Amino acid sequence: MGISPNTWTAYKKGRQSFGLHEIAKICDILGVEPQWLLFGGQAASQALPDLAATDLVRLPRFNARASAGNGLIAVDQMPVGEVSFGREFLRNLGAQPEYCYILEARGDSMWPTIPDGALLIVDASKTEVDDGRIYHFNVMDKVLVKRARWSMDGKLYLTSDNQAAGYPPEVFAADRVHELSVGGRVMFTGHAPMPVR
Repeated sequence: MGISPNTWTAYKKGRQSFGLHEIAKICDILGVEPQWLLFGGQAASQALPDLAATDLVRLPRFNARASAGNGLIAVDQMPVGEVSFGREFLRNLGAQPEYCYILEARGDSMWPTIPDGALLIVDASKTEVDDGRIYHFNVMDKVLVKRARWSMDGKLYLTSDNQAAGYPPEVFAADRVHELSVGGRVMFTGHAPMPVR
């Protein structure tokens, strides 16, 4: 997993907790769902070979970190790994499992909805932009996670949920449509417990 012996010792002694990245990596290596690893239950009593035969979908995980801030440059668009999720879990979210992928959010503009470091499940089949929903957008060379808002005059506003931070919306009228593409709709946000602010 690429975890140093000192860090592993800290995990074993309870001085440090696994983050989402480590949990996702363990699940990927074992071929199990995060629910199984975190909560156990009936699935935890099954042998790993039986779990591997269940109805899992391997979602590609991209190194591109979608900015929940001012925008991050998309450097590498190739998947860096996979994370397995249950097909039924994804369908219950309203997602089409075969079109889903994983991104990591960076920044505080979407706080508290999406905290810094959250893993996002995005559905690439959902590119029709609905008012009020959150999407992964590519704006020229930037990767953004923003809430979509439509104005009465047909302009699209990419807005932030963190009103206190004062992030201005990015506005797209007909003359800027060529700068924007929709990666997909954010269907699920996974993150560690958030500290009190």
